[in-house]
Amino acid sequence: MRGIVRAGAYLPASSQGGRRLCAADEDEFTLVATALERAGTPRPGSGAPMRVRPVGDAGRLRAELLAGFVGGPVELGEPEDGRGALYRALALAARAAGPEWLVVATRLGDGSSDSELAPPGEGSAALLIDDAPEAAPIPTESSGTPGAPDPLSEVFAALARGSTPPSLHAGDWGADPARGRAGPTGRPGPREPAYTVAQGAFVPGPRYAESVRSRWRFIADRCRVCDAQTFPARGRCGSCGRSDRLEDAPLPLDNATVLASTWIGQGGQPTEFDAQVEASGPYGVVLAEIAPGVRLTLMVADATKEEVPVGSRVDSRLRRLYAIEGSWRYGRKAVPSAASARARPAAASL
Repeated sequence: MRGIVRAGAYLPASSQGGRRLCAADEDEFTLVATALERAGTPRPGSGAPMRVRPVGDAGRLRAELLAGFVGGPVELGEPEDGRGALYRALALAARAAGPEWLVVATRLGDGSSDSELAPPGEGSAALLIDDAPEAAPIPTESSGTPGAPDPLSEVFAALARGSTPPSLHAGDWGADPARGRAGPTGRPGPREPAYTVAQGAFVPGPRYAESVRSRWRFIADRCRVCDAQTFPARGRCGSCGRSDRLEDAPLPLDNATVLASTWIGQGGQPTEFDAQVEASGPYGVVLAEIAPGVRLTLMVADATKEEVPVGSRVDSRLRRLYAIEGSWRYGRKAVPSAASARARPAAASL
């Protein structure tokens, strides 16, 4: 049976007027990346391109960004937008052969999208369509439930009713959009990168490109000779110096322990982060241990100083860092862990 094999969704942490809204460091790429992670994006193995069909504001995605994120080639299909976009994309995926991802992003703040995927506000979803015995049926427009808030909400509501394996669905598209952090933080975020004078945080383009797998996916090098692990990956073992016997060693993306933290306010930031400080105020930086003996420094997003104290747990999300050389630079930032967030009462929305 061809149907929905895997699904993931993401709503930003900030809420205003009963709707979720992105922070200034979120865009279509970071939204889709988070949804794919929640859906459990498979790591490339066959060498065949990962087929992706964008819906809504995901139509602005660039294939090379997605390829860097998933670690393999990506074949980006024609985007679908406007009324009925999701159903058209689902119908095309149903007639296709082989695995195909539908990725949906909604950034409605500028009114540029004529999509009906609006009730939760801004957010994203990723649906893997393929042939599998336990696949969930692909909904069609004619099977829509009268009064459903939007087609994607109907899809996730059906998955959450238990008609599919519990492992199929992850994410929070069905969460109460009003129950989020009072905010949003740093709205609105620019779509186009501006020219920025480099100071302090700048990394040359070639060096940045070489480190994407570590920056975006926390991939270390493991040496098959001495079994040492080098992070960030350097293409050479940090212990024995060998470069011919290395293999990828994925590190955990979530549940890191905060070892130290500091907060940087107006005037203390590198110029690359001027726009962020002007929009959102002081930002945090934490030293976190993501695996035994592996520590790294992460900027903090979606949190106050009190929410990420020393000893607390943090997850990581791909976010914008700054604009330079005519493009955005991305990296992972620390956010309060999902387990910690569930333990805290939701903040009142504005």
